[in-house]
Amino acid sequence: MRPFARNFRSLGPARAIVLLLGVTAVAPAAPNTAAAQPIVGIVVEEGNALPVSGAMVVLFDDGGNRVDRMLTNAAGRFALEPRLPGPHYITVERIGYANLTTPRFDPASGRDLMTIEVPVEAILLRRLDVTAGRRCEVRPEEGRATAQVWEEVRKALAAEAWTREAGLYRYTLLRFERRLDREAENVLSDLSEIADDRDAAFASVAIETLAEQGFVQAEGDSMTVYYAPDAEALLSDPFLDTHCFGLTDEAEGLIGLTFEPIEGRRVPDIVGALWLDEATAELDRLVFQYVNLLRSPEIGEPGGEVYFARLPDGAWIVRQWRIRMPVLAELTPWHVSRLGYREEGGITDVIRDARGRKVLDARSATVFGVVIDSVGTAPPPDARGLEIVGTRRMTLSDTNGSFLFSDLAPGTHGVRVVAPRFSDLGMAVPQTPVRAEIGEVAYVRLRAPSLDDVLAYSCGGGARPEGTASVLGRIVTIDGAATAGLRIRARWPAATGYAPAPVAAPLRPDDDADRAADAGAVWTPGRDGHYATAETSTDERGLFLLCNVPQGSRVRVAVTRAEDAEGATAEAPGTPLALETLFVPPGQGAVMMTLEVSALRLAGDNRLR
Repeated sequence: MRPFARNFRSLGPARAIVLLLGVTAVAPAAPNTAAAQPIVGIVVEEGNALPVSGAMVVLFDDGGNRVDRMLTNAAGRFALEPRLPGPHYITVERIGYANLTTPRFDPASGRDLMTIEVPVEAILLRRLDVTAGRRCEVRPEEGRATAQVWEEVRKALAAEAWTREAGLYRYTLLRFERRLDREAENVLSDLSEIADDRDAAFASVAIETLAEQGFVQAEGDSMTVYYAPDAEALLSDPFLDTHCFGLTDEAEGLIGLTFEPIEGRRVPDIVGALWLDEATAELDRLVFQYVNLLRSPEIGEPGGEVYFARLPDGAWIVRQWRIRMPVLAELTPWHVSRLGYREEGGITDVIRDARGRKVLDARSATVFGVVIDSVGTAPPPDARGLEIVGTRRMTLSDTNGSFLFSDLAPGTHGVRVVAPRFSDLGMAVPQTPVRAEIGEVAYVRLRAPSLDDVLAYSCGGGARPEGTASVLGRIVTIDGAATAGLRIRARWPAATGYAPAPVAAPLRPDDDADRAADAGAVWTPGRDGHYATAETSTDERGLFLLCNVPQGSRVRVAVTRAEDAEGATAEAPGTPLALETLFVPPGQGAVMMTLEVSALRLAGDNRLR
């Protein structure tokens, strides 16, 4: 075997590392004729029941053998297939958090939706004593610093491998091949091509072959092929048994899991590091070099890089990769000269799901999101409309609550749930700003808006003061038509100390939440003996709004015509079109009252109907 490259095959079948990008979904289960029943469940955070997406749920039989696995989807759901009945248990792995293992249970006994609560116990890599991991260890013992870092690496690699195994996406890839000068400082040639409609980006050779013959292999009489490990290779027993691991913190903000061949290994191999973010424990990249090659400085520094990325729903993918190898000329049977380097790699260009939607596009921005019900613990019972504010871009959520906007311009986009209940009244629903970048997938979690959410949004968007409620009033005629231009006078005991905010009407759908209230939609405060008062006028929607009213208080609302209100005084307020005292219940964050007025009295006829 000659571990150097005389020439190299042009852009053909990839020989470096699997490249894949996709959004996690529930993989279709293979047919199972065993008596054991499928296990369907949801993973939620302990204490708040918030669904956990992108957690690896692994099913084991009673003997500890792995039976099935998958990543939870956008709603935290999973579906696993036991092969046989009998005791099983589940381990939930979440990157950056402690694992959880369930007690043993029998899938054959039948059950409804299984709920697994996982503790929010973060893994703090930045507190690890890296000096304790300087020594290279083969399969480091549990509890050691090296073992803790390896566990987080393993979770990410397992998620990336599963994402590929699911095979739910089609890929358009940009493959490139470059020729560099001797010092790798200048590009001499650059060839690229688009590989369209692929079911995977790359397929590496079996790790058993790499472990036995090495990561650099001669092919024929005139070709040397350089291989890089994929996730399965790095996770495999052959790799773990032939490499030792240690730690380094030479890169700021990152912690590196180093690896190198064990002592005495002579076949061409790799040495390098897997780098993680020390704050989040997320896998960032793999950097490696080839060793055990020619003992000549002319071999240079062949190696490669693999960049990983975590999609918003928890799926892990390889975003791009490259391998650099020397181009050598044989001067004598024992001497070579480096002419330059050859660099080959791949970049994700476009990924589509089974419905043909763009999950990612290197030329535009994408927003992936999840909408949950107003309680915040599950997807809404039916599909919800979503929109990009200020555009005509709309979509519907899937059954798991997920949604996707692709082909977006870069920048900050406002995303909100379309809620006819409020839009029919002309009221704005809260929007969430999302920063989207070219070639990236931004994530947003939205909650189906409640009346409390919508009114709090109009009242300023911040947290509502504890013990208060927002009060929405609507003035209509008997037949339900909104009435504009009526005078609203609210009165409550001054002893409560309550003073209304200037905002007197909810935001319209086209309003900016940061814009000040219109001049005609503000409260004018006043005093009536022992009572505090505030007055405003209804807009074309017939609506008025009181923000942060103390719970347990009573507010009397009087409605009069504007012309009647002009000459009214506190002692002689005029004949109201409607009069009602509203009680704000304790523990309730939003109250809506509807007052009906007579069309005859609106026209100036004070006769009773």
